[in-house]
Amino acid sequence: MKLSTVDLMLKLIAHKPVTADVARVNAATGELRNYLEANGVYTVTETMDGREILYAATKKTKKPRVLLNAHVDVVPAEDAVFNIREENGWLVGRGVHDDLGNLSVIANLLVTLNGKADIGAVFSSDEETGGATTKVMVERGYGAKELVLVLDSEGYAVAVAQKGIIKARLIAHGTACHGAYPWRGDNAIDKLVDGYVKIRTLFPPVAPPYEWRDTMAATIVSAGTVVNRVPEIAEMSLNIRFTRPGDDARILRQLAELSGLEVRGDVDCQPLSFSEETPALKKLSDFMASTFNREIRIVRMNGATDARHFAALNVPIAMIGIPGEEAHGTAERMEIAGLHAYEKMLAEFLG
Repeated sequence: MKLSTVDLMLKLIAHKPVTADVARVNAATGELRNYLEANGVYTVTETMDGREILYAATKKTKKPRVLLNAHVDVVPAEDAVFNIREENGWLVGRGVHDDLGNLSVIANLLVTLNGKADIGAVFSSDEETGGATTKVMVERGYGAKELVLVLDSEGYAVAVAQKGIIKARLIAHGTACHGAYPWRGDNAIDKLVDGYVKIRTLFPPVAPPYEWRDTMAATIVSAGTVVNRVPEIAEMSLNIRFTRPGDDARILRQLAELSGLEVRGDVDCQPLSFSEETPALKKLSDFMASTFNREIRIVRMNGATDARHFAALNVPIAMIGIPGEEAHGTAERMEIAGLHAYEKMLAEFLG
């Protein structure tokens, strides 16, 4: 029996599928699979390191015309935040916006359009920690013929790009000594701080609405073991977001040259970017504008979604989402009317 989209979402959230708790994420995935199968939707369950990854489609194929994507897992929260409540037309609580509201919309689209349209969906189970489950599904042949729609973005907008990610470490080497005689050593903390101040000039301050620029954030600092000893090594982790494909080598080189420190970097992903005039994306944004009778903004995301893992498919990718606010916050919320409006719009667009 088909459930309302809100009721389905609440059943999934009740599992508290925090990414690190694989058993709970798998339980939510199983609940979703059982629901879709009970309504006649074709499903396949893949696994990766004990995690279940659900694929579902209106036809028995790995490559439908349009592939949708959302994720089952959520970020941690206190138990009270998982108690979903309604406030003035909004549902408030963990997962309603990121991403189980979006996921439930996709699930009921599959039920509604089963036998009427050629669509499928990958429901990933570790998006909040990198989305390796989506990446492995692409590697196993799941894809799209014409378009990928990732439902993990903001409402009344079409995201056509997202930044690439570099995870880097600055490492300063010095000479240890007693804290009472600092001139006898070479303080690695001082060297680290001096180097960091120099590289900050590579990333000028960013303020809305001019956000589509490279950014850097220091996220972890580690040095020293006791208060009366000058440390011989100090490290800082950096989270760098960049906008131009292939710029990672230049950025890492500049970090080393300007800071004078050892730099170790890993590229998590390259930027993903499409022209807003790409026919499939223009068709989507125009349809949304006409359906909702309002302006649909074209945006470029500072954060990352599973969209980056679909880049190898060489088809247009758009990131959209039901109206919501405060993802990952204690006041995470989703607009109920907006959820129903998006479900209706997508059923018409995909049908």
